[in-house]
Amino acid sequence: MTPADSDSDVTSDVDELDADGLDGADAAGDDADGADADGRAEPADKQPGLGAKLPVIALSAAVALLVAAATVAVWFGISWMRASNDDGLAYSGTRDEVDRVARAAIVTMNTLDYRKLDAGLGNWADATTGTLHDEIVKLTDQNKQQLKDAKSVTSAEVRSSAVRELDDRAGKATVIAAIKTTVQTGDKKPVEKYQRIEATLAKTDAGWKLEGLGEVAYVQPQAQTPPPSK
Repeated sequence: MTPADSDSDVTSDVDELDADGLDGADAAGDDADGADADGRAEPADKQPGLGAKLPVIALSAAVALLVAAATVAVWFGISWMRASNDDGLAYSGTRDEVDRVARAAIVTMNTLDYRKLDAGLGNWADATTGTLHDEIVKLTDQNKQQLKDAKSVTSAEVRSSAVRELDDRAGKATVIAAIKTTVQTGDKKPVEKYQRIEATLAKTDAGWKLEGLGEVAYVQPQAQTPPPSK
């Protein structure tokens, strides 16, 4: 081998090494670039997903709070309506009871038969309370004899009535009634009379009782005169 040939071979080997080294370096660089690219791309892919979920979570929480608030509001509204309706029904029931008791008591206090005086006065006492009740139970024998001597038989009919005032907490009520009374004395013809009565009632342990009874001014209807016969 000549020195020229030897130099030529060495030059070829160096060129091959340089080529292989460059190719390897390029390949390694490409791998590194790929790794860097992959490393940067992976977090980049994850970050938008997390950011997109946060508004959804916040929105879901807000909707849940709104639904809960609406549910509570509806529940309170229904409870209030039920309570109001219950109060209204209770008041209406009390008013009806007062009207019923007042009508019965007014009839009782305008009904008396001298032949059954003690029973009649007992009914008066049972229907009343307060001062009115005391006046009835304190009637003397002389008072009772006067009633017997009058020989009166009275009866009454309530034509209409209305509760004018009612305070259930205080236990007080006022009722206005239009009544027709019929009075027969001895053998005389019965006489009808129309009256307007104001009754005051008080609530006792035994229920509503008549506390006061008074007559309201009322113009008596005129009896119709039959037309003359032809």
